[in-house]
Amino acid sequence: MLEDQFICFQKMENSRFAVLITRVMDRTITDAEHSELLGYLADLQNKGHAEQLIADAWEQFKPKHTAFSEQESRLLLRRILDQRPTVDLPKVVSKRRFTALYPTLLAAASIILIAIIIPYFTGGDKATAGLTLEQAVSQYGIEPGTDKAVIKLGDGRTIVLDGTGAGVLAEEGGMHIKELADGEIRYEPTVAASEAPVTYNTITIPKGGHYRLVLPDGTKVHLNSQTTLKYPTQFAGRERMVELEGEAFFEVQHLSTPKPFIVKTLTQEVEVLGTSFNIDAYGIRETKTTLVEGSLRVVANGATVLLHPGEQVINREASPLQVEAANMDQELAWHHGYFLFNDEGIESIMERVARWYDVEVEYHGNMADKRFGGTFQRSKSITQLLTSFRTTGLVDFKITERRIIVMEK
Repeated sequence: MLEDQFICFQKMENSRFAVLITRVMDRTITDAEHSELLGYLADLQNKGHAEQLIADAWEQFKPKHTAFSEQESRLLLRRILDQRPTVDLPKVVSKRRFTALYPTLLAAASIILIAIIIPYFTGGDKATAGLTLEQAVSQYGIEPGTDKAVIKLGDGRTIVLDGTGAGVLAEEGGMHIKELADGEIRYEPTVAASEAPVTYNTITIPKGGHYRLVLPDGTKVHLNSQTTLKYPTQFAGRERMVELEGEAFFEVQHLSTPKPFIVKTLTQEVEVLGTSFNIDAYGIRETKTTLVEGSLRVVANGATVLLHPGEQVINREASPLQVEAANMDQELAWHHGYFLFNDEGIESIMERVARWYDVEVEYHGNMADKRFGGTFQRSKSITQLLTSFRTTGLVDFKITERRIIVMEK
């Protein structure tokens, strides 16, 4: 009985109520959570407090598709809170039972009514009901990543890059900053480069993007989605140091006068003279450095290791450095334009997929044993990738807005 679940709202943590309100507003609330919410709200003692929280949630809600003017939406909210429903209530209870409980379910009805109205603002489940994966991907504009980045200059200016080949974009620190048509940014010295002060630039790659950068010394860098690299406009000192957060493939320019090239991440430093390598440093839990050719030294956790071609060092938080043979195809797959999964967990896979296609991911059910293998071109539609996973019978998918829900089968 619903009445048996009624609990005074005063005993409820505000944070829990906020969670349930949020799940109503984004239409992810479960049946059990919905019953819990009704239980808290049905007590008339809580009505005033509940109405205020509902009004606050309404004010913070940002519709993507406006079906009503601001004045109309405020009037609609007021009618809800004034206990004058303007749309049919869902069939949670019979009309007779609802009439009997009307005085005690008004606060709950407010939440239910808002949940019904949300589709008019967002498109909601009503708009996506019955859509195939392909139709949902098309409707929400989920596409593979493209050439895009933002450079922040030393003087605070920002330059938006889109791979259109705009030519010289700016001059700073004795360098012309030039965008080429193939998704590459290049630094070329000006006549007065030797007299110019050194400044620092930062290039940021958003979700759904990648970019190629040629540093002032000629070193080539390919930056993956959600990656940031900070670097000077000139390498004037005894070393060439850059700071990386995310993932990048480096082809370090060999200089006639040796000058170590150092990549600093949140957890380690990599030192090289002339070599090519990949660093995956999306956070502090694990960083992987994979050497393609040449040699490099990795310093982390008070230890130093020397890598040889075909090896990688794994730097895990609070663990010794681990050197092992690298699966070069897998580690460099993104750099060559594809995904490669080798008996990999679905959550790890979707983490990379989310970065490239600029989506959010959530999981319903136990994903511990959901593992997949195979290769997939990053230039293809995400529909093909999700469909191939679905055909295994292990998982299913639902797409709402730019959120992919992975469901256990």
